[in-house]
Amino acid sequence: MQASVNAEVRYLNPEWKGRTDSPRIGDRTSRRANTSKRAVAIDDARGLDLGLDTSGFVLTRHESGVRDFRDEAQVRDTYYREVGNVVRDMTGADAVFVYSHTVRTEDTSDFNVAYARFVHCDYSLAGAAERRRNALAKHRADLDPARHWEFAWFNTWQPFEREVRKNPLAVIDARTLDLGDVLDYYYTGYRNKPGPETGAMEGGAASSMPVFNPDQRFYYFSRMQTDEMMVIKQLDTRPGRARGCPHTSFDIDAPPDAPGRRSIEVRMACAYAS
Repeated sequence: MQASVNAEVRYLNPEWKGRTDSPRIGDRTSRRANTSKRAVAIDDARGLDLGLDTSGFVLTRHESGVRDFRDEAQVRDTYYREVGNVVRDMTGADAVFVYSHTVRTEDTSDFNVAYARFVHCDYSLAGAAERRRNALAKHRADLDPARHWEFAWFNTWQPFEREVRKNPLAVIDARTLDLGDVLDYYYTGYRNKPGPETGAMEGGAASSMPVFNPDQRFYYFSRMQTDEMMVIKQLDTRPGRARGCPHTSFDIDAPPDAPGRRSIEVRMACAYAS
């Protein structure tokens, strides 16, 4: 375990907490207009007692059979099945629906796939009931209508080609997150790129961001290897569990010649019957 590192991360501007409308972010200009940097300490989570129902994130080992993560067919045919099975086994899900993925590299030309440099959750934490209704309708053919279903949405996040020396991923421990500090925003970057889980619509995809609170605790995993994978909860409709885990990329001291981070994240929904 390494010592804590200090970094600046972008939070939603605090004035949004008193407003009835929601910001829209879909490019660097709108990100700068609606967020501001705060200095935070980010602790190394290696060796800590973590759980998806408590902290909202964990680290696991995963050696993928995919050899080229830029090959869409390999990722969809092999990696989706691999990571879906990992999360199914980890959470006891009765059904898993893998939706989409994003490959991120040092290329900054496309805001949608560049490193995400603001603290956010991929879904609206306040909109859990509506998202559950939508998931039930979407997956009705795959779920026993005689049973009661709840859902949780997860991302997996894994480096490929090399260990992470630059731009690692930080998360807020869900145990330190006051849901009253988490506000909706609309991600508009995908408005012209509809997909099964982007929520693409005229107003953008309903997502969420926290405002700064000094009680929030950030963690990362130092020098993640290509056979390591984070699982991060994005939203959970089940009571008594972590609701979601905000995350962001951040700058960390690294040798000048250290290569940029390359990673793949996969989004999925898990269904739980009772």
